[in-house]
Amino acid sequence: MGIVYDKFRGAWLDRDAETYMSCLHTEYEFHLHSNGRKITIANYDVDRILNFMTESEQLHPTCIYENEEILVEHFYTVATDGSCEAVLWSHKLKDGLIWRSQNGCTSLTKEQWDAHPLNQ
Repeated sequence: MGIVYDKFRGAWLDRDAETYMSCLHTEYEFHLHSNGRKITIANYDVDRILNFMTESEQLHPTCIYENEEILVEHFYTVATDGSCEAVLWSHKLKDGLIWRSQNGCTSLTKEQWDAHPLNQ
């Protein structure tokens, strides 16, 4: 794992919104996979991040690759209704912080998730 990933993922797992926000560059942008919409750092605050942290569970997080320019991570999300997605995030880094993010998700049925090898 890498330096940014350890801090960023650790903050999420610890529900530490302030540390999570400290990993984001002042010019941060998140490009949503679902509709192409762009969210900037101005749309984030500690309360909103805490809400994100509690509305779904992120399981089996993995740092695929990190260097001084990019961070790629993978995890699964399970929502309170039992729905699940496999999530791949790509983060461009700038000045040692997450500057641009984009993700892609693959929906899994509850049956597919229950049968997944990570759950055996």
